[in-house]
Amino acid sequence: MDHSFIHHPEKWEQMLAVLIAAITVIIVILNGYGLMFGITNVLPHLFYIPIILTAYFFPRRGTLFAIAVSAIYCGMTYVFNPIIPGDLLSAGGRVIIFILIAVVVSFLTTRLRESEEKYRLLADYTYDWEYWIGSDESILYTTPSCERITGYTAGEFYADRNLINTIIHPDDKDALGHHMSHFFVPRNAESLDFRIICRDGSVRWIGHICLPLHNAKGEFIGRRVSNRDITGRKQAEDEYRETSRRLAEMIDFLPDPTMIIDRSGVVVSWNRAMEQMSGIPASVILGRGKPSYTTWISNHTGPILIDYVLCGDTEGIKTAYSNVHFDGNTVRTEADITHVNGTRLSLWISATPLIDESGEVSGAIESVRDVSDIKRIQRALRESNAYLDTVINTLADPLFIKDRSHCFVKLNNAFCHFSGHTREDLLGKSDYDFFKKEEADIFWEKDEEVFRTRRENENEECFTDSQGNTHTISTKKSLYINTAGEEFIVGIIRDITGRKLAEEALRLANRKLNLLSGITRHDIRNQLLALEAYLEISKESLEDPVQTAKFVAREEKIAETIAHQITFTKDYEDLGVNTPQWQNVNTVIRRVVARLPMRTIRIDEAAPDLEMYADPLLEKVFYNLIDNALRYGGEKMSALRMTSREENGALVIALEDDGNGISAEDKKQLFNKGFGKHTGLGLYLSREILAITGITITETGIPGTGARFEIMVPKGVYRFTG
Repeated sequence: MDHSFIHHPEKWEQMLAVLIAAITVIIVILNGYGLMFGITNVLPHLFYIPIILTAYFFPRRGTLFAIAVSAIYCGMTYVFNPIIPGDLLSAGGRVIIFILIAVVVSFLTTRLRESEEKYRLLADYTYDWEYWIGSDESILYTTPSCERITGYTAGEFYADRNLINTIIHPDDKDALGHHMSHFFVPRNAESLDFRIICRDGSVRWIGHICLPLHNAKGEFIGRRVSNRDITGRKQAEDEYRETSRRLAEMIDFLPDPTMIIDRSGVVVSWNRAMEQMSGIPASVILGRGKPSYTTWISNHTGPILIDYVLCGDTEGIKTAYSNVHFDGNTVRTEADITHVNGTRLSLWISATPLIDESGEVSGAIESVRDVSDIKRIQRALRESNAYLDTVINTLADPLFIKDRSHCFVKLNNAFCHFSGHTREDLLGKSDYDFFKKEEADIFWEKDEEVFRTRRENENEECFTDSQGNTHTISTKKSLYINTAGEEFIVGIIRDITGRKLAEEALRLANRKLNLLSGITRHDIRNQLLALEAYLEISKESLEDPVQTAKFVAREEKIAETIAHQITFTKDYEDLGVNTPQWQNVNTVIRRVVARLPMRTIRIDEAAPDLEMYADPLLEKVFYNLIDNALRYGGEKMSALRMTSREENGALVIALEDDGNGISAEDKKQLFNKGFGKHTGLGLYLSREILAITGITITETGIPGTGARFEIMVPKGVYRFTG
């Protein structure tokens, strides 16, 4: 069957025109022949054939053709029967009918052609491959899109009814054969996916669906088939299946127990780790909903994190879990549970909703991690750190630990107290953040020496605290390497400031004692020589009582001087014997005042929290100063006043009275040994006692207005304890 004639009649226009012309000529000849014999009733009806054919196949020319045929017929009638009026009238009626038939057929054909054109355009321009297969298995119609999908034209499918079976992929022939075995039995729509081999050798997937066709009588006349190229979809499905398979394998082999539920709460994934933790095989739990996936948790009946995440119940999460972190859609928390076997578990839990392409929640995934061992280790570590803190905080000496970058990582309370900085301020900082650069440079150098040599190091250093007080310290440092290979410096400090001061005071005291002992021996020897001389002279003047009395008086004076020198050595022998110590100045003053006849003289004390680091004979110093004021201040003296002020990094303690004062001439020799109206040794001894710890004393009063002694105490030898 040549389908091109039905669907493409323009190819046959010339043949049809010739055929219609031939038929018309024959009918004209027959009617001419009939008119010659007077036959005018039957033969004219034959003109309907060419008129109808022309109006159908050439609707735009049908009416003109009918008019032409009518003119020919009328002419023939007039020629052959001019004298018969009835024949001419009958011919005119036929002409009108000819023209009406042509007009009607042309109009209907035009409408039919327009309708056919619409359906043809609709069919020929469908994207899918559509065709109509008859009950005899022949293709009655196919859309041109068959060429886009298969590479074969519609004409090739019309010409070869077996072409469809030829291009089927060998692996799909059996499935298609089974489908075709009942293809021509009137049934409902049926579908099948199969592959074809295109003209260029490529393989494409076809989504095939067919519907039964019936005519007006209800007779089965074939099936309408729609074939769609679903290669892209199949590739996407294959990729999705492969991705899903890989994802399923990844989830199954995740070390953390993991489960997935769909939007209805049904378990769709339950990996091996979850099987091991819960004791429930995946084959038992898959396809089941809650509470089946919580039955392994003892005494738990409510929702778990994945349930809250699935329904987006943020408030419920915050209510059910105390320690929750939200990171976008992911929720992380911790929980302690009891397994049905009685085991206590500490878990880290994270859950995330699964979002599909449309943005809707399609399920949720939850992953848990058993951190019970980590929690036990953390508890043990906390206990160990607490124990270590207790131990190191019990130490009286400051202790510190530094990391490889020389930053403090651990400190005891003694270090914080000694440095004057809080633990929070010190941790994570280095020496350069708190101490003088010259001090920090030494600390850093000694740290590096330990890191480099791996040997213990001990060094005497200067250490300035937050109050600006400089201490002399002995620091012992050693290297500690943990199991991770990290290196740390462990150091312990011993404050040797007092010891250093005592050593210096002792050295100075010994030097002064040696010097003073030599001077004292020399003075006593001179006095003894003088005494011996006067004794010899006295022997010679025994006969002169007056002269002898004078010599005896001088001898007594020498003996008194020797006695004072011996008494002075008694006081001086205690100088530097005992270690210097911190002494409250006001306390010392009160002890002195209690031993002296103060009469009505008032004394104003210094700052109550002032302490000096001095020889224990400090009390002797203030005794001598106040005793001298009482002896030589005169009747007008009414008060003694003690003040203090810091000046140029030192402390000046002033003790002044409102008495007679000291003359300018006496000031020059005031602290010399032997100068004075009494023994001449008190102020000299006071100066020596103070000098043991580096303290000096001067007299700065104005003669006639009172004496004023200023004691200059260097930094580090005084402090305020308040």
